[in-house]
Amino acid sequence: MPETKRHRTLWQVLGLYAAGSWVCLQVVDVLAENIPLPSWVFLLTLVLLVIGLPITAATAYFQGSFSGRSRPFDGRQTLTRRLLTWGNVVRGGVAALAVWGLAVTGWLVFGPGEVSEWEVVAGLEEIDRLTGGSEYAAAYALAADLDRRIRSDSVRVEIWGRVARPLTLETDPPGARVFRRDYAPADAPWRELGKTPLTVERFPLGVARLRFERSGHRTREVAGSPAQITGLGVIALDADDALPPGMARIPGGSGAFGYGLFAPGLEQAPVVEIPDFLMAVHEVTNRAYQAFVDSGGYEDPRCWRHPFVEGDDTLSFTAAMERFRDSTGRPGPRTWDAGRYPPGSADHPVGGVSWYEAEAYACFVEMALPTVYHWYAAADPFSSPHVVPLSNFGGESAPVGEHDGVSHHGIYDLAGNVREWTRNANDDSRFILGGGWSDLEYAFNDAVTAPAFDRSPLNGIRLVQYTDTTNLAAASAPLDLAFRDYRAERPVSDEVFQVYRQIYAYDPTPLNAEVLAVDSAEIWVRERVELDAGYGGERLTAFLYLPRGRAGPHQTVVYFPGSGVIYRQSYDDVSIDRVDFLVRSGRAVLLPIYKGTFERGTDLRSDIQNDSNGYRDHVIAWSKDLRRSVDYLATRDDIDLDRLAYLGVSWGGAMAPIMTVLEERIRANVILVGGLMMQDVQPVADPFHFLPRVRQPTLMLSARWDSFYPLETSQRPLFENLGT
Repeated sequence: MPETKRHRTLWQVLGLYAAGSWVCLQVVDVLAENIPLPSWVFLLTLVLLVIGLPITAATAYFQGSFSGRSRPFDGRQTLTRRLLTWGNVVRGGVAALAVWGLAVTGWLVFGPGEVSEWEVVAGLEEIDRLTGGSEYAAAYALAADLDRRIRSDSVRVEIWGRVARPLTLETDPPGARVFRRDYAPADAPWRELGKTPLTVERFPLGVARLRFERSGHRTREVAGSPAQITGLGVIALDADDALPPGMARIPGGSGAFGYGLFAPGLEQAPVVEIPDFLMAVHEVTNRAYQAFVDSGGYEDPRCWRHPFVEGDDTLSFTAAMERFRDSTGRPGPRTWDAGRYPPGSADHPVGGVSWYEAEAYACFVEMALPTVYHWYAAADPFSSPHVVPLSNFGGESAPVGEHDGVSHHGIYDLAGNVREWTRNANDDSRFILGGGWSDLEYAFNDAVTAPAFDRSPLNGIRLVQYTDTTNLAAASAPLDLAFRDYRAERPVSDEVFQVYRQIYAYDPTPLNAEVLAVDSAEIWVRERVELDAGYGGERLTAFLYLPRGRAGPHQTVVYFPGSGVIYRQSYDDVSIDRVDFLVRSGRAVLLPIYKGTFERGTDLRSDIQNDSNGYRDHVIAWSKDLRRSVDYLATRDDIDLDRLAYLGVSWGGAMAPIMTVLEERIRANVILVGGLMMQDVQPVADPFHFLPRVRQPTLMLSARWDSFYPLETSQRPLFENLGT
């Protein structure tokens, strides 16, 4: 056969094969739209067509070569001619079709069936229930099961959007292996994700633990939600010899949220910027402390650098050492015997040491005790919901690191096991944080103090190293701890309270209300209203959200939000996103712009109560803002004032007693994560004195490990003193 004719025949066959392949792929695509086929069917079809392509091409080529040939064939040519025939090509095609059919049929018969629309809706509701209860691992597993059985990409995107986020992980230097595990349960398996830089398209929501491993570098562990992990930025990995053994790097920062330390009774503390520092991953063990005792640490005065002060007395070194004896009178922790730790407790944290002993040991190993600022930077009070349940509050000490309650930066036993001394003084006492093995669980969030000579078995040691001493003196300064024992306090009498009530009164002057703007969203119509305030000739702004497409009169909820609104400066930032379920339910929501928030900003910088006249005047103004806004509601026919409710969140929860006692038109209250504050305040602005006068039915929803309003000292006193 002429060469051109043979080539023409080859290209014709390849053209027909390409056209046939395109038809096959289109058929599979159409089938996938009408039959619940798995995603691998398209890939299987493509693989079979690719395998058939060279066979078909070779057959076309050799059949053209053999056609009209007069010379005899040698043995190899005879074998090729017998194999590369169109009959064999047809039989191969039939075999490929059979493989495809058996695979697809088997999957349809034995594989998971496609979920129905009802199952998708039910699955989404169950995912929402699981995520609402922080059961993120179960929600992720359910999403993965639904993903295998759903053909709609849009539904798949919606499902994964509820349980996962894309997350990019980078390290310096790069090339670290990344392992992930769920934070809880304690035996959750580690799974390798890959090497950095790494993007995980579906990183589960909820709290996870990550471990970064790289040859020649210290393994680093972090814990947190996807947002918290993202906030860490590039994960710095230190060379093996760059850090002391057993230490981890803690990023610095300010105390907390612009107003000092985020711990009950310390919120009023000044903000102190602290640089990065190193903290021991574990508490000091009995084994480690034994070296201090054996080296004569209790006889050598060099590391006992602080005066031994008790009340008005200052003890000599010899007199102080007589205090620091074990149960047999030998030098050592109170919990020891004959100068030795109890048998079997070498890896337990040392306990029964005073602040002076903790300081001396830190000097002995050339380390330091943390300041309160550094301790809270590592502990993160907001982590208590996941750290505390996996920490040692079980009745006796445990080996360090045995419990899985690890911090955001990979530090173990910050909650429970033993309390940890810090540098800061409070009068004659020192702060000792985290709670011990026999303390109640909320002790992790409480800032507590103990006399410097106290040698409770629960008193232990955590070490740090300050690689940068910037602001260290300020962070180490004495701190005032605000605390009020509300179980011992008594509200003022009715006669005194009537005087307080009169201070909050205002004249019923005309409102002069104007609706300045109206805008809308999917579920609401929002009106921005301006009216005369009840003080100082000021104008008060309020935002009224009405359920879209629903006729009134509406039950209305007066909303007092959390303190974040103090830091927002524009009405463009006004939002009810966190409580928009109220509007979805057919209710209206009224948000007065309380004095000191948004564009009504003042010198107010915190919601923390204090005893100044300025704070008192703000509280009085907030009450008048709420009541004048309700006065406006009373002028509208589309509002049902007989079903008026109050919702206070956090700051609004703390203000609830004052707001709801003075506004008697409110018929029901909801207090969400609220409580009583520890700071002193002028009695006229003290919510505690209003509590017995609260008469409306009240629902209080609180957090067991609230880092701002502790359960026993803040939440329960509010609830138990309600006058309802």
